[in-house]
Amino acid sequence: MTDAAVAGKDARQVDGDAVAATLGTALRRLRKAQGLTLQQLAARCGLSQPFLSQLENGKAMPSLMALHYVAQALDTTAHSLIQPRERLDVSLVRHGEGETYQLVEGASVRFLTRGGSHLMEPNEVEFDPGVGTVNTGHEGEEVIYVLEGRLRVELDGSAPVVLARGDVYTYPATIPHTITAAGQAGCRFLVVSSPPSF
Repeated sequence: MTDAAVAGKDARQVDGDAVAATLGTALRRLRKAQGLTLQQLAARCGLSQPFLSQLENGKAMPSLMALHYVAQALDTTAHSLIQPRERLDVSLVRHGEGETYQLVEGASVRFLTRGGSHLMEPNEVEFDPGVGTVNTGHEGEEVIYVLEGRLRVELDGSAPVVLARGDVYTYPATIPHTITAAGQAGCRFLVVSSPPSF
């Protein structure tokens, strides 16, 4: 797992220093509220204790995947740690808006809701050819809708499914799953998680 910096791909790139400071404060507050030491949190999420200390002090910014692991260890979501936690009954994100983050090299996610208190979480994801996610499982259910390209989805214990533009795939997110761009052109797709997992 790499501790890569957050990177934006559109005009609404995030201010890394501001996000790092806000994130650090939120992480420390949640960790202490749960009575965890940095060492215990490190054991839960698989990141090093020194790196977690840098995060809490606003001196480092994790990749979104690393933040996802920390958030899971703290029983929350990366989305709710990065964005304000006020309850918004409605959320409008127009074309070209929404904050975009690099997941790993060649993969990005754009948040399609504002605030961290929604019952479901839509995100737009882009993968370069051959790029994908690691085998993960989490609470709830996910729906994938392919916008461009081809996407390979593999659920543990099942044959892989290749999706094309316009295809929709719904599955229990508790089953560990790997999602990879298939084909030469990469892939762009919507993924909706309920409850929010990012």
